[in-house]
Amino acid sequence: MKVSIVYHDIIIGMKKVKSGATKRREKAAAREEIANHPKLTHFLKPLVQTRSVSIPTETTNNSDCHYLNTRVESDRLICESTSNAITNRPIFLSDDPSEWPDNVSDAQRCDIVKRVFKKIEIDFPYSLERRRFSLNYYNRKMKNGEIFERTWLIYSLNSNNVFCFCCKLFGITSSPFRQRMNTWEGLSKKLKEHETCSAHFKCFEQWMTLRKGIANQATIDEKQQKLLHKERIFWRAVLERILDITLFLSARNLAFRGSDTAIGSKSNGNFLGVFELLAKYDTVLNELMQRIQDKETKEHYLSNDTQNELIRLLAREIESKILSKVKKAKYYSIILDCTPDVSHKEQMSIILRSVTCTPGVGIDISENFFGYLTVNDTTGKGLFNAFLNQEKNWDLNILDCRGQSYDNGANMKGKVKGVQARFLEMNPKALYVPCANHSLNLVIVHGALSSISAISFFGVLSRLYTLFSSSPPRWEILKSCVAISVKPQSDTR
Repeated sequence: MKVSIVYHDIIIGMKKVKSGATKRREKAAAREEIANHPKLTHFLKPLVQTRSVSIPTETTNNSDCHYLNTRVESDRLICESTSNAITNRPIFLSDDPSEWPDNVSDAQRCDIVKRVFKKIEIDFPYSLERRRFSLNYYNRKMKNGEIFERTWLIYSLNSNNVFCFCCKLFGITSSPFRQRMNTWEGLSKKLKEHETCSAHFKCFEQWMTLRKGIANQATIDEKQQKLLHKERIFWRAVLERILDITLFLSARNLAFRGSDTAIGSKSNGNFLGVFELLAKYDTVLNELMQRIQDKETKEHYLSNDTQNELIRLLAREIESKILSKVKKAKYYSIILDCTPDVSHKEQMSIILRSVTCTPGVGIDISENFFGYLTVNDTTGKGLFNAFLNQEKNWDLNILDCRGQSYDNGANMKGKVKGVQARFLEMNPKALYVPCANHSLNLVIVHGALSSISAISFFGVLSRLYTLFSSSPPRWEILKSCVAISVKPQSDTR
């Protein structure tokens, strides 16, 4: 008898242990729930670090005050960059309680409590059991007939659930009204049991205390909110200066990186070198430098990936500005040319020309380079289709093109299958003009090859260059005797 009882207890105990399949299903459900959480772009503002910044206010110059006390003009670029670089939990949560995390920070509580949540009054959807939420649940009827509003009860439109506002923000227990409640059967009894429990009373008291403190501006988190605001201004000022460094180096076609990425190294490149130089005179970058050296922050926006991202963002912004100028002028002409690069890939350069007439200023003829397109098909059809796809991405109308100019290659100027012929089929007003530089070069080259004297002259010059350039002592003798220098012969120009 005792053996059977023990065996029965063992069986019962074994049933309480979850199987491996059950554990895997629970882990998969947890991962799915995490994946369904809203992304950073769903919220109003990105996260900023909650650390105070020591920036002197008396010793800053006018330029520093401009960065610290005014709104950054390049907010859109900065927000695009920070949305990819920041992966922590956002400060500003949405108005739907189903999207709030289980662990809400103090800053998030203050932000949510400041808001005014209105009661959702809609035609509530039915559940599978043909039951639904009702407006009557927003009120509690006492035994003496008095009716009190349940200010803590909020409805989620996205998930068709109800939550306890104060327990969601301040609670630590696994109450159904803190997680989610969507079982409408017997909801009145469940609401009464919840609002009379001690855990709900405690959370409700904390909610009222915080709301009163916020109204009187006497909360403990008020100082933290000021630090958050100051930190946000600091990081925006940092990003603005880094954008200026990126623009400075890009406009002068200077290399960004060196052989290492260490702060203080003499071979860390132009980008970090300019950053270190400005940090000596600028309080914002000096503060960032101190944080990096003291290992107080890992987010500094100085990495190679961030540099590439800023270059792409700036290039996209510049391209957008130039395209808007071309669209404003309406009519444009194109210049295309192809050449292989060092990696043996065919690159097609695109240049757009437009004319802008401004009253009081006059006529402005602009020629803008839009970059290279890697093309695999170098036939007239392949090059023409590559340009059409790029033109669609730019949202340009091919019928507004009034001119086209290419070199004298058969795939470009061909009258039947060339790019210019295919262009004229779609837009007869896009007149083709051969490139004058290419045509002049061909005339000179063929003219020189038809003259025996020219061939002999340039042949002697090539041999002289080969003779003297192969030996430094001979090159010094040439420089001492002749005031000019000998150049190698070019095959194309």
